[in-house]
Amino acid sequence: MSSLPFAIFRLVQGLSYPKITKLVVAGAWDTRHWEATHSMSSELDSSTDIVIIDNIDENLDRYIKKFKNIDYRFHLVIYSRTSEKLDKYLSLDSRSCIFNMSCGTACVLLNRFGNKSFLSEKIKLNEDIDLEDPLLFLPHFEPEKWSQDYTTVYFEAPEEIVTFTVPETFSLKRTSPDLLWAVEHVILSPWHKKYQEKWVPTRRPGNYSGLSFSGGVDSTAAMSLMPDSSVLFYMERNFESMIDHTNATRFITHLKQSGRKVVISKSNHEKIRTYYDKNYGFSTDYACMAHMILLADHYDLDSAATGMPLENSYFFHGSKVRQFEKSGFWKRYAPMFNFLGLPLYQPVAGCSEVLTNKIVNDSGFKEYAKSCIRSKIPGKSCDKCWKCFRKNIFNNQSWDMSPEISKFLQKRPLKQGIATLYALQLISKRNQSIPSEAKDLSELMDENLEFLTRYWPPSIELLPAKYQKYTQNRLEEFASQMKIDLYHLNPKIEQILRGENI
Repeated sequence: MSSLPFAIFRLVQGLSYPKITKLVVAGAWDTRHWEATHSMSSELDSSTDIVIIDNIDENLDRYIKKFKNIDYRFHLVIYSRTSEKLDKYLSLDSRSCIFNMSCGTACVLLNRFGNKSFLSEKIKLNEDIDLEDPLLFLPHFEPEKWSQDYTTVYFEAPEEIVTFTVPETFSLKRTSPDLLWAVEHVILSPWHKKYQEKWVPTRRPGNYSGLSFSGGVDSTAAMSLMPDSSVLFYMERNFESMIDHTNATRFITHLKQSGRKVVISKSNHEKIRTYYDKNYGFSTDYACMAHMILLADHYDLDSAATGMPLENSYFFHGSKVRQFEKSGFWKRYAPMFNFLGLPLYQPVAGCSEVLTNKIVNDSGFKEYAKSCIRSKIPGKSCDKCWKCFRKNIFNNQSWDMSPEISKFLQKRPLKQGIATLYALQLISKRNQSIPSEAKDLSELMDENLEFLTRYWPPSIELLPAKYQKYTQNRLEEFASQMKIDLYHLNPKIEQILRGENI
């Protein structure tokens, strides 16, 4: 089986993004790198999007005939491993192009009914295209904004110079510019329009999964559902803030002693929000793994994981059920990370906070995983923050009301609503008084939320194909599948959690 030339790989990505296309590859090529972004088929049919075929293939004439048939809409890529001219296949209009590459020559024939894409538009405009130009699909990327000094990488953002600490063996020059642009995207896209402009990620996937690891319960549960070979990436703020890294450092030391690979990277990118009158924090949902994206080539990553639970995936803000795969969030990020060779890996997307807590306890990490980021005492929680409120109740531990807990309990929609409601039910079952701030939720105390102790099976389908079976098998060790249809949850629950009139 022949290795797939990178130029051909990029060509197909450029003809596809952001659509997952159906490919027919006529020839003995290793196509594994396409499996994360495309549907591979050996048979040509009316739903085929792209066909790649060698110019010496005996079936070429048949494919050309099919290409001209109105019943088909596929783009045709004819490849020659030599410098043999392919001009005879060119059409008279602007829907064809010849690419001369170091690995051979390719003729692209665009079907007028085929998928419109970044590259197809360039071909139609008869632009000069160099498939081996690393910046071809990154028209707004400025590599001069990035630099490295030993173990520090610098990025000149408009707001300030962003820094990341990296391993001594890391090389910025050997890092895909796609990854650098993706880092910029997750930390700057809310503030700068150029990150909404068209581009095409074309990095080939590596071999290991990576997890943006916080040391909290949800990310620890995610770690427990991933292969032991997964690399864990912890980001530490390199500036003074309310976050304390004591418990995370303690946990990481334990994991390293157990043989786990954990990478700590310090950064200041969470300060960017302060330039827009916001508190320190992540600019986007996936800014939490900016450091992992930067190091993806160095650690040969093939996926990017976080500890996003059910309350943030299939529940919008924890209080309104949604089909996560159809959400604007998933449609915006999933294609980008797929084509970046880092498909999103959300092991606990179908697990509530109730279940992630159980997974952590059953995995033996109860004494180490601490979602609290305030405590300065190793192994202890502050017991006063919103996270401690829910986690302590789940673990049948004492809790005390604090101004922060009171504030969040009064908010509607209720933050992490469905999990918080479950916690309040536990309080009620233990014959304790429900806080006055949550009295409007009293009529939900008898609602059956047992399904939160199980996992939502559709979440498995969103995992990278390579890891679906492993993660599901691991999940089955901790819980069974939900028996209810989440999309038909009693609407009264959502309405009250959101503070809406019934």
